[in-house]
Amino acid sequence: MRIGVLGGSFNPVHMGHLVIAQEAAILLGLDEVHFVVAAAPPHKEPESLLDPETRYQMAQMACQTNPMFHASRVELSRQGPSYTIDTMRHFVAEYGQDCHFITGQDAMEDISSWKSALTLLKTVNFAVVARPGHDQSTLAEFIQGTLSARYHNLKFHDAVTSQGGRVISFRVAGATTAINILETPLVGISSSDIRARLARGGPVKYLVPDDVERYLIESKPYG
Repeated sequence: MRIGVLGGSFNPVHMGHLVIAQEAAILLGLDEVHFVVAAAPPHKEPESLLDPETRYQMAQMACQTNPMFHASRVELSRQGPSYTIDTMRHFVAEYGQDCHFITGQDAMEDISSWKSALTLLKTVNFAVVARPGHDQSTLAEFIQGTLSARYHNLKFHDAVTSQGGRVISFRVAGATTAINILETPLVGISSSDIRARLARGGPVKYLVPDDVERYLIESKPYG
């Protein structure tokens, strides 16, 4: 099986997450996409997060809209910080090497701060989505230039385009993995904006899945 793994705090999960997961599945021919809820993300302030179980429940609600989507508890079941390298080792052990970690441009540009980043790049495939206001070329320049320069033994083969130019792939030299840059609809929705709207009693309709909207309105976890 070809597996996609979309990790995040999902604080809360929103339509942008679903669009990215669906587009990655289409462009990369994925069979499933697993929404991995970070229990203790090392790059987030704990006080800004709802408890992991609540965020997982909302991810479950969101995943009910698509039979390819699955909410994952793998990081909730593990003690300590939620490191991507540990999560992806779990998925590789369960599903094999054809696993794709789905992430955004901001995270990719900060990957050198991740635990065992070089090992991760040589262990699993990446599917990277540009931030709103940017395109694939910015990411391509980062991968070919900055990322390669940070790790002297990280080299890439020449870019290969597919899906009518909507996927630009850089295969990692000496490994079986690739970084795939995806052209997707640029959905400028953020969890922080949704939290701010909810805090002031504003609407979030069409920003989050219907079931998640009902839960947020009824339970008011963000005030």
